[in-house]
Amino acid sequence: MSQPLLPTVKALFAKSRNKCAFPDCDAPLVETAGTVTGEICHIRAEKSRGPRYDKSFPIDRRNAAENLILMCGRHHKIIDTETRKYKVEELLRIKQTHEEAGVVEISPQIAKNAQALLAHHEAISVTNNTGQVAINSPGAILAGVVNLKTDRPKVVTSAPVGAIGASQPLSAYCKYLVARYNEYQKADFTGKSEYKYMALPNAVIRKFGNRWQDLPEATFLEVVSFLQARIDATIIGRRNKARSISNYHSFQEHGR
Repeated sequence: MSQPLLPTVKALFAKSRNKCAFPDCDAPLVETAGTVTGEICHIRAEKSRGPRYDKSFPIDRRNAAENLILMCGRHHKIIDTETRKYKVEELLRIKQTHEEAGVVEISPQIAKNAQALLAHHEAISVTNNTGQVAINSPGAILAGVVNLKTDRPKVVTSAPVGAIGASQPLSAYCKYLVARYNEYQKADFTGKSEYKYMALPNAVIRKFGNRWQDLPEATFLEVVSFLQARIDATIIGRRNKARSISNYHSFQEHGR
C-alpha cells in the first residue's frame, strides 16, 4: 500500500497550523526542537481491518488529503478506538472545522516539519511484508516478516519529591476534582461540551507548564482553584451553582 505524498502532507500541515485537529486540543504536531509527536490519521481506513474501512472508497484516494487528518498520538488512538462515536462524517466535520482557518502558503519551515511528519508515519507503517526487509540497514532488522506494533506502552513515572503527586492527600484531592470534571462533561448531552473533558490535562499544562502531579506542593491551592473553576464552568456546574448546589467538596472535607 502506498504512503501519503509529501505535497499532500505539506498542505495538510499548513492548514493544521501545527495543532492537533481534535477539538480543544492544542498539542503541537512537531515540537519546537523538531520532535515529531503528531500522526497522520486515516478517516477511512487504508486497509480492510482498519477503523472505518469502506471498501467502496477508491484505493487511490485513501492516502489523499481528503481522507487524512493530523492529530496528536493520544487523539489518534481515541478516534480509532471509539469508532462508534468517531464515524467518517464526524471526522470530516472535525477536519473541515480545523482546516478552514489554516494558511495556504507553505513556508520552508512548514515543508521541513511536514517532511519530518511523513518520515515518522513511514517509520511506523512497515507491516504485512512477505519478503525480507532491512530497516535502517546496515546493522538493523533483517527478517522474512517484520511486525511492528505501534501502540506505545504505558509508562508510569513517579512524581518528584515535594510535588503534588508525591503527597497522597494532595494527589487524592486533585484526582477527585479531575474525576468530577470528567463526570460532569460526560453527563452533559447537549453537545456543547462533548470533547472538553479530554482536554483538561492539556489545559493544566498550558496554564502551569507541567502536569499537576509534577508541580510543587506550593502551587496546590492555585491548581485546586483552577480545577474547581473548570468544574464550575461546565454546563452542569453552572446549573448547580444557579441552584446553590455545591459541585465538589473542599479539601478539608475530602480528607475526612
